[in-house]
Amino acid sequence: MDRKRYRAIVEYEGTDFLGYQIQAKGRTVQGELEKALGKVTQSDIRIDSAGRTDAGVHATGQVIAFNALWRHSLEELHRALNATLSWDVVISDLTISDRSFHPRFDALSRTYRYTILNQLWPSPLQQRYAYHIRNPLDVAAMRQAGRLFTGTHDFASFGKPPQGKNTVREVKQVEWIVDGTRLVFEITANAFLYRMVRTIVGTLVQVGLGQLVPKDVKDIIAAQDLTQSAPPAPARGLCLIKVTYPQGSL
Repeated sequence: MDRKRYRAIVEYEGTDFLGYQIQAKGRTVQGELEKALGKVTQSDIRIDSAGRTDAGVHATGQVIAFNALWRHSLEELHRALNATLSWDVVISDLTISDRSFHPRFDALSRTYRYTILNQLWPSPLQQRYAYHIRNPLDVAAMRQAGRLFTGTHDFASFGKPPQGKNTVREVKQVEWIVDGTRLVFEITANAFLYRMVRTIVGTLVQVGLGQLVPKDVKDIIAAQDLTQSAPPAPARGLCLIKVTYPQGSL
C-alpha cells in the first residue's frame, strides 16, 4: 500500500505553546501533531505547514500536510488523531490531497485576526484571546491609517523575513470591525514577515491613542526601518484564521 498525502485544517489554543515550529526543547504545535501521528500510524512523520505562528498565537485555520501509510478509513484516522491530541489542538478537517500539495508554497494568501478589548476593566474570560486597552481608541483614525498598508510595499519597518532578505509583501485586505467594546483587526496578505501583524497592530494602536497620526504611519512604511514602528502587540490577541489556495479557500 502506497503512502497517501493528507491535508488538514488545524485549530489550536496557543497560550501553552512555544510556537508552532518544533524545537529541541519545549512544547510546540508541530511537536504535538507529529507525536500524535507517530502514535497512531506507528511511524515517524514530518508535517508541512502553511505558516509558523509565534509563541502564544492561536489558530483556527492553520493548514498542514503529511504523507502516511494508513490501512483504515479517512474517518478512522481523523478520529484517532483527535483522540490522541491534547485538548488545545484539534484537527477540524482532514482530506486526501494531491501528492504535490504543499500548504506553504501553494498558498495564495493568509488571513489573520487580531482582537482588542477596549474597555475600562479587563475580562478574565477573554484574557487569553484579546489585548486589553483601557483608554478609548479612535477607530476612525485607525481605519484611515490601516488603509495605508494595502497594496505591495516593503514592510521592513514592521518585521523580519522568516528566511532570505525580501521584505516586500502584498497586503490584499485590511479591516477594523467594531463589536461593542471588541475591536477586531483582519488582514490578508500573500505572506507575512516575522511579527508583522502584531507590529502593525501595535502601531495602529498608537494612532488610536493619539500618539501618532495616519501621516506618521505613511512615513514609517516609507522608512523601511524596524526601529521606527511601535513594539508588537501581545501575541494572545492574534489568530491565524484562513489560508487560501487556488482551488478555493480552506
